[in-house]
Amino acid sequence: MKLRLALVLLAATIAPALAQSGPNESLQRQACMGDAMRLCGAYIPNRRKVQSCMASQVDQLRPQCRAVFDASVQAERSQSVRGR
Repeated sequence: MKLRLALVLLAATIAPALAQSGPNESLQRQACMGDAMRLCGAYIPNRRKVQSCMASQVDQLRPQCRAVFDASVQAERSQSVRGR
C-alpha cells in the first residue's frame, strides 16, 4: 500500500516537473520514474526539488529518461522565449 501511494505521488510529481509542452506525461512517467526514485526519491513530492535534483544529476539518468528530460527542458526554454 505504501509503495502504491509513493508511486502515485511520484507520478503526480514528475510529469508536471519535466515540462508542460514537451513529451506527454505517460512517456515522461515511463521513461523517468525509476531514475526519479533512485536519484531523487528524498525530494518527492516536491516537484521543483525533484526537477532540480534530476537536472543536477542529468549525467546519471538512463538514456531514455535523459532524452525525455532534455526534450522537456528544450520545450520549457521555447515556452519562456515565446512568453517574452
